[in-house]
Amino acid sequence: MAEARKRSGLWSWLQFVLAAGFMGWCSFEGARFLWRSWQVGILLHGKGPDVALSDKPLVFWGLSGFYGVSVLVGGGFAVFCLLIALRDVTRKTNS
Repeated sequence: MAEARKRSGLWSWLQFVLAAGFMGWCSFEGARFLWRSWQVGILLHGKGPDVALSDKPLVFWGLSGFYGVSVLVGGGFAVFCLLIALRDVTRKTNS
């Protein structure tokens, strides 16, 4: 007797769409923060001291690079989750 492949249905791809949406939103907000800090020249920190480009340029660009890489990785993960969700939706079942 052939065993039928189990599919978890709607939730299997919906969870990846939700993860992609959340990570995409976080990446968008991070990119907006980074863009504003490049325009103003100050990285604002809520609990720590602010880092100004004029005072500490090495620290400013080091943190900006770290934040930039984080935004790119988060955006890449969002695209990855979205591609998995699309693959699950468009995958043909063997009937």
